[in-house]
Amino acid sequence: MKTEMPLSKPIRRFLNTPEELLDTEISLLRQPDAEPGGTLVDIYTYDIERNVIIFPAQYVGLLKDFIIAKHCTNLMIKGAASKKGEYKVCSYTEESVYRGLRQIYLDALKDEANKKDKLPVQKLIQLLFILFSHFNEDVNELPWNTIINASVYHRMPKIRKTQLYHVMKESKNDMDEMMEQEEIIPRRYFVLNKAMFYSRDMFLAKTLPADELMPVLNIPQMKKFNHLEVKEILTTRWTHTAWYQSKVFGDNMLEIIERPLSQVNWSAEPTLDYFYDLYKIGFNLTNQLLSYMTMKDW
Repeated sequence: MKTEMPLSKPIRRFLNTPEELLDTEISLLRQPDAEPGGTLVDIYTYDIERNVIIFPAQYVGLLKDFIIAKHCTNLMIKGAASKKGEYKVCSYTEESVYRGLRQIYLDALKDEANKKDKLPVQKLIQLLFILFSHFNEDVNELPWNTIINASVYHRMPKIRKTQLYHVMKESKNDMDEMMEQEEIIPRRYFVLNKAMFYSRDMFLAKTLPADELMPVLNIPQMKKFNHLEVKEILTTRWTHTAWYQSKVFGDNMLEIIERPLSQVNWSAEPTLDYFYDLYKIGFNLTNQLLSYMTMKDW
């Protein structure tokens, strides 16, 4: 491990695990303009000589420890899959980009047909690339974010409050994305985007027991769906409200995520096989979520 910054004993032990099991080296780097969630640049994904964990220069104490622990877990999952010769990344080809953009375009045309104010053609074309890139990033983020947060929560009890603080900030930023474009984005993509983050937050709300994280309490548009009686659910199910549809799709995604993750022993010994099993779960969940959203041909 290469760093001159002071580190607590628990996080040093956390860093030692991937270095010993994967026989690799990790460097820690502070950067003023780093992403709030930090960044992992690893030897399994990129053509570099050592793994680098980058985080904002202002992060200290437990917040710094949480970001390091999160990316160490991510590194262990990637490294274990690579050691088994199974590591794959969720990417795209020229052919799959065409299929994805075509699907978005057809859905956008359906939405435009029902609107009084039509989007200019140039803005519609820009929207296709924005949505494709956005969903590519989201699928690369989920369900890995869910798995990593659950693992860190069980392995580092001392940073749980800090973790909850960071997860809530992350959740708010994810839910705020695309809000200004809600009226111009095809309904299907707005709904699916919010549903993905809703399912993640609902799972983490159960794993990180805290009412503050619950989307039906934390997101103003969803508060009205909390504690609905059966009759209300049945009469509201076919509403045209995008946020209600997000909840319906999100509940289905949550069921997909919970099925395999509820079987994980999060406190098991952190071996290479253990992290490889987490990789296989994340890999299968990615395929299942893409199939559920009818995006598997992308």
